[in-house]
Amino acid sequence: MGWISKRHMESGGSIGPGGLSERKKGAPLRKVVRSVVYYGNLFQPDHVLLECGHEAESWGGVRARCVRCKEERLRSG
Repeated sequence: MGWISKRHMESGGSIGPGGLSERKKGAPLRKVVRSVVYYGNLFQPDHVLLECGHEAESWGGVRARCVRCKEERLRSG
C-alpha cells in the first residue's frame, strides 16, 4: 500500500471535493431511480430521485446517501 492510500485510510477521508459531510455520515445508501437535473460535468453533482422517494445529489449516478431518511430515522427513534 502506498503512503497516500495509507494516509487516506487513517484519516477517514473520502474521495471528492470536501469529503463526506457530517450530514451525510451514517445516512443510508439508496438506489437512484432517475436523474432530475443532469449537469454532466465534474464540478457539480447531479440532482437525482432516490428509490425512497426523496431527492438528493449524486456524483456517481447509481447510488446516493439519503439525508432525509437519516433525519426521519433520528426523529422517530
